[in-house]
This record gives sequence, structure tokens and C-alpha cells, in this order.
Amino acid sequence: MPFSALATRLSALGYHCRFSGDGFFVFLREEPLLRRVLVIGEGEEPVERWRQLIGEQVLPHRKEGSSFSVGILLTGEAQAFPYLSELPWVEVIWAATGTGVKMIKPHYRWGVEDRLFSLVFPASRAADPAQEEVELYPPAFLTYLILFFNLIFFAIGHWLGGTGSLQVLLRMGAKYNPRIWMGEYWRLLTPLFLHAGYAHFLFNSFALFQLGRAVERLFGKVRFVFLYFFSGLLGSALSTILRPEIISVGASGALFGLLGALIYFSLRKPATARRFFGNSLWMVLGINLLLGFVIPGIDYLGHLGGFLGGLAGGAAVGLGKKDELPFRWLWRVAALGLTLCLLILALTPPEIDWYRPLEEGRLAFERGDLEEAVAALEASYARKPDHPLTKEYLLKSYFLRGNQNYNKGDLAAAEADYRRGIALDDSLPGFHYNLGMVYYRQQRFPEAKREFEKVLELNPKNKAAREILERLP
Repeated sequence: MPFSALATRLSALGYHCRFSGDGFFVFLREEPLLRRVLVIGEGEEPVERWRQLIGEQVLPHRKEGSSFSVGILLTGEAQAFPYLSELPWVEVIWAATGTGVKMIKPHYRWGVEDRLFSLVFPASRAADPAQEEVELYPPAFLTYLILFFNLIFFAIGHWLGGTGSLQVLLRMGAKYNPRIWMGEYWRLLTPLFLHAGYAHFLFNSFALFQLGRAVERLFGKVRFVFLYFFSGLLGSALSTILRPEIISVGASGALFGLLGALIYFSLRKPATARRFFGNSLWMVLGINLLLGFVIPGIDYLGHLGGFLGGLAGGAAVGLGKKDELPFRWLWRVAALGLTLCLLILALTPPEIDWYRPLEEGRLAFERGDLEEAVAALEASYARKPDHPLTKEYLLKSYFLRGNQNYNKGDLAAAEADYRRGIALDDSLPGFHYNLGMVYYRQQRFPEAKREFEKVLELNPKNKAAREILERLP
């Protein structure tokens, strides 16, 4: 690299070399009411080395009463760019590669230096400026605002009873099809602010911190907000359509949308994306999509819908003035059409009304009205027996009502409820144990023995069942 020629020309501009060592060069130029510091260094150096250099060789040049401006020329791969671009007094950053020098964080006040670099580091081959010219927007702010709101909602969830409680999440706006079909359409967006437990909250917060700042810098604040909520909306809509039995919370759909937007950026600006991210974007996308399909309990359709929303939304809104895409209006029409189609399908209730009695039964169960809960849940189960939530609440209602009848001495009613639960699911030892106790109290010992043997078959460690079996004649 022609540092001697560069130093000579910088000296002609009034710069003086203040530091040279370990591959770094620091030049200072004093102007009326302004001090300029120009730093040249290897972009592949670790952030810690850059942080040390800035603290020891750059910041000491600040002077009270004068403005302070820093320009940085990165040689090689600009891996340190994300850290340096966030520093408030770094006005401009160049990247010097085999294709010449390019401003990757531009500023009008450094035009003379930019022309000087273009002379000292001529391009070895022509680049396509229309394809690789990138506009960087102001540092992230809305990302932190969304993180703050997520923290507030997480704290409210704990105050209401814990974010691990299904009832709390449903009260706060989890994605839950019966309530959506009953008119609570906001449940397509409110899950973006909710999280189930500390691990879920911390993982999503870290991902938003990483992805959100990058998207906000590359797309701008308005486009960032649109992409975040647009992707989250499409993720929730697709999950509502194809996985109506799932109750879900979390910003994962929106986060996959941000990842989709960065994939759009890498397709439009491949050289810059390689310099910023390498191959990490595609690896993160592949790993997370695979985990969504492999790990049980993850709403993988919400992830997929969010990713497609971010990719289509990125193509629809673009990166700004330096991202001219022919026929962009077609992408906007396609994104609008996709959104309307998914929303119509998501908000249209099924022809058979099984969801209202499910919700009535769930609410009755929560307030302790087991008679109403059983009646409503049985009606829902008769219309849609394959919905897991109906079966879950119906089993709980049978079990608790059976216990109430047992404690009141109504053994016939208790037997009926336990037998209903066993007919619904024969693999639950609690029903067999309680039914065995009913038979035991009725002195129906052969039947009691059969039930306690079933308990030990399902749970060989049940000592109570084993002790009763030993006492039976």
C-alpha cells in the first residue's frame, strides 16, 4: 500500500502524523474551531485493538473550544466497520480494497480527502457504482425503543402472575385463534411484545439488538419499523391459518423478517454484504429454519411467514435512493396482495363453530365453574375432536369435577367423570388411580385391582398404588 505517497499528500493538506505503529497511522489537522483526525488501519483487526487505539491515540486530540471530527480508512475486509460506525464523532469511513476506495459511511465535509484517496488507491478494475453504492442511515434508536417496550411488557407479565403462565399470556394478547375469530384482531400483533419466560425473552432481545441495529442503519427508521411489524403480522397470520391449535408469543416472526430484509440487502449489494457480514447471514438463516422444524414447540410457520414478509417487504420498500430496482411496483403489489390474502384467510372463522364453546369452557374452567366448563367443552369436542386444547381442558375438568364428587361422597358421579377421562385418554395414571379408589371404597375389589395395576403399568414408581394392591384381597 503506497503509504509514503499518501503521507506526502496528506502533509500537503496540512495533516501531521501523530502516531505510527502496529499497522495503524494517525494524522492530525488543525483548522479554525475544528480538529480533524484521520486514522488508517487494518479493518480485520479485532475490535479490542481498535478500541485501544481510539482511547490512547485519537481521543486525546480532543480540545475544548474546538469541534472534533474523525475519519477512518479501513484496509482489507472492513470487519471493524459495525463498531466504528456507531462512534458519534466518526463522521466518515472509507474501505480500501483491490477495487479502489469507497466511502461506506459518507460525509460531505471530507470530500477533499475522498478525492485524494481515489488518486492514491486507483481501482484495479471497474466496479458497478449503481449496484454497490450503499447509503447508511443514522445510528439505531427505534431498535432500543422496541427493546424497552418488550421489557415493560415482560415486567407487567411477571406482575400479573408470571410470563410462564398460559392464562397471563392469553390475557395480555397471545396469538390464540378462538379470540382472533371472535373479533380480537390485534392478537396478530400483540404477541410481538410478549415472551414466555426469561430464556425466550433474553434470546429474542439479543437477536433484536443484533439484527435491528443493522436493518435500521441499512434501511432507515421508517422502513425498519415497517419491516418489523409487517413481518410479524405475516408470521402471525400464516401461523393462524396453518397452525390454529398453537398459542404463541414472541417476536420471532418479526426477527426472521429482519433477517429476510438483510438477505434482500445481500442480494442487492453482494460485495458490501460480504464485507459487512461474510457468510454469517445465510448460516444463521439455515440453522434457525432447521431448528424451527426439528425442535418441538417452536412455531416454525410463524418464522417462515416472517422471513417471507421481510424478504418481500425489503424488495417492496428498497434501501433508499441508492437502490433503484426496475418494476419495484410489482413487488409492492405482490406484497400487498400477499398481505390481504393472508389476513382474509386468518381472520375468517371456520364454518363449524367449535371455537366459541372452547373459549366459553376455558373461561368457565378458570373461574371454577366445572359444570359449565364440561358442558361447553364437550360441545366443542363433539364438533372438533382433534383440537388439543379442547381435549386438555376437558380432561382437567373431568378430573377436578370427579375429585369434587369423590370428596362429597357422590361416588357414582365421580366414577362417571373418571371413566369419561379414561375414555378420552387412557394414558393418564391419575384417572386410573382415582377410579381405583372409587372402586376400593365401594368394595369392588377386582375392578380396583385392575385400575391400580394399570397405574403401575403407566408409572411403576407409584408407591401408593403398590401399597393398596398389597392390601387388596
